[in-house]
Amino acid sequence: IEGGLQSLPKLSFKGGVLIGDAAGFLNMPRIKGIHTAMKSAMLAAEAVFPLLENLEEVESFDSGKEEADYQQRFEQSWLYQE
Repeated sequence: IEGGLQSLPKLSFKGGVLIGDAAGFLNMPRIKGIHTAMKSAMLAAEAVFPLLENLEEVESFDSGKEEADYQQRFEQSWLYQE
């Protein structure tokens, strides 16, 4: 988790997303991680929620649909700059 932006993994996969320290969102020089973990969870929730709105979407999500919108939301947020 100390590798910085170039060490971040792909943030979404079929059936899930990586958030917080699991994804590597820790600002090591400033020793800050709580705000980055919370923001990554908020971005993930915003990306996944539309999939859960319809019962049909829930079925496709359970079968392993990947939520690639999470990566885009991350890159457009202050978290990416942090």
